[in-house]
Amino acid sequence: MLFASRPSCIKRLLIIEDDPLVAFDNERTLQHSGYDVVATVDSGEAAVAIIAAEQLDALVLDLALAGHMTGREVARLARDRGIAVLLVTGQCPEDASDIALACLGKPHSASALVAALRAVEGMVCKNKPPRKISGLQTYWRPEAA
Repeated sequence: MLFASRPSCIKRLLIIEDDPLVAFDNERTLQHSGYDVVATVDSGEAAVAIIAAEQLDALVLDLALAGHMTGREVARLARDRGIAVLLVTGQCPEDASDIALACLGKPHSASALVAALRAVEGMVCKNKPPRKISGLQTYWRPEAA
């Protein structure tokens, strides 16, 4: 395991990423960090099917996806179901705070991805503001946590 502390309330993840190499790296990194990656998919349509069928704690979501459904649509659906959303994308959009708890810019290191998810976890599970992480924008709303 890469990191000593195990996830607390965020355990079951869905990775939505259309680049197969990035998807594979993210999946391995998060599994080695103690997360249960329920599935890794490349389209919004596939993500919606998993969201409907599985109990999920968080999404690691790229905004650029295969298929016709946008990452924004997937993020809104997840948010409305109480699933934490970490955007991992080339450029964090201006409206990211409306659809996600945080946005990690690409490219990023494995440790930055885990740190970003831990920051989201702190916001959701402990109602604590996140510490600063290079490349990560967070949208801390204590009333929403």
